[in-house]
Amino acid sequence: MMLIGAVMALQALLIGGFYYVTADKKHLLEKPEFSWLLVYSGICTTLAIAAGIMRHRWMRREDRVRQRLLDVIDAIPDPSAVRDVKGKYIMWNKAAEAYHGIKAIHVLGKTPFELFPQEVAREILELDAACSLSDKTVVRRVVLPPIYGKGQRISNIRVAPVSSAMDSGAAKNVRGVISILHDITAAERETTALRHMTTQLKMALDTSGFGSWIWDLENDVVTYSAQYKSLLRYEGANFKQDFDFLSRIHPGDSQVVIAAGKLSLKTNAPFDQVYRLRCFDEVYRYFHASGESALDDKGRRFFAGLLCPLAGRCRSRHHQIAGCGWHP
Repeated sequence: MMLIGAVMALQALLIGGFYYVTADKKHLLEKPEFSWLLVYSGICTTLAIAAGIMRHRWMRREDRVRQRLLDVIDAIPDPSAVRDVKGKYIMWNKAAEAYHGIKAIHVLGKTPFELFPQEVAREILELDAACSLSDKTVVRRVVLPPIYGKGQRISNIRVAPVSSAMDSGAAKNVRGVISILHDITAAERETTALRHMTTQLKMALDTSGFGSWIWDLENDVVTYSAQYKSLLRYEGANFKQDFDFLSRIHPGDSQVVIAAGKLSLKTNAPFDQVYRLRCFDEVYRYFHASGESALDDKGRRFFAGLLCPLAGRCRSRHHQIAGCGWHP
C-alpha cells in the first residue's frame, strides 16, 4: 500500500508541476501532450496497484506457509527451533518451552548467546555453521548446564538445513536451520548405572570364585569368563579352540545335563544341574551350573549362567563322548 501511495503522489506531483510550468501561458501543453501525460500517469498508477496487490497476496501466502510450518514444528514432541542465517530464533515450539522453561515470546529474535551460557551457545552456532556449509544434517551430543530452573541434562541435537529454490533445477540457498533436541539424560544414567553394576558384578564373581558364560544363541558363540577358565585349570592361549564342553562332561552326567539344557532352551525354564567336568589337568571335578535364557536390548536371544565348584569332590578318569548338540 505504501508503494501505491508513493506512485500516486509522484504522478500528482508530476501533473501539478506541468500545470505550474504552463500557468503563465508561455508554455502551453497541447491536447495530445496532455493526453499522453495522463495515459502515462494512469499506466504508472495501474502498475503500482498491480504490484501492490501481488505483493500483498505473496505476503499472505508466506504467512500461511509460515503458520503451517509453525503448526508442524509445534506438533513435534521433541524440543525444536528454527534459526535464520544470522543465528536468530524465528520459531520455538511448545515442547521447547516446556523443556527449557522459557516462553517463545522471550526467545524469538534473539541469538543463542542471549539465552544460553557461552559454551553452549558457541556449540550451537558451530553446529549451524557446519550444517549450512555442508547442506547436510549434523548431530552432536550436548551437555546443557542447569539453567531456567532446570537441572543438568544431556541431549542429542540434530540440526538440518532449511533451503529454498525457485525451481527443482536451481541451486539451493540455505535460509536457516531447524534444530531438534532429543533428551538422553535418562538413557545415559541407565547406561552408567548398568556399567557400574556390570563392574560390581564382575568383581563379585571374581571374589566368589564363580565362573560365568554367555551363549549367543543366534550366532552360536559362547563367551567364557577368566574365572571359568581358571576353574578348569586352563593355562593355554585359545580357550575357545581347546575347550569342547561335550567332550569334557562325564559320560554318566551327559544325558541328564543335555536333556535339561534343551528343555531350558525350549521352555525358558531355569537351568540348574550338578555335573562332572574333565579339567585340563585330566581330573574330573564336580560343578554346580545354573543359568537361563533371555533377550538382550536388540531382541537377540542368549543363554547366560554361572559355574560353581563343589570342593572336595573330584575323580581322576579320562573319557570323551561325541557331540550331542548342546553346551553351556
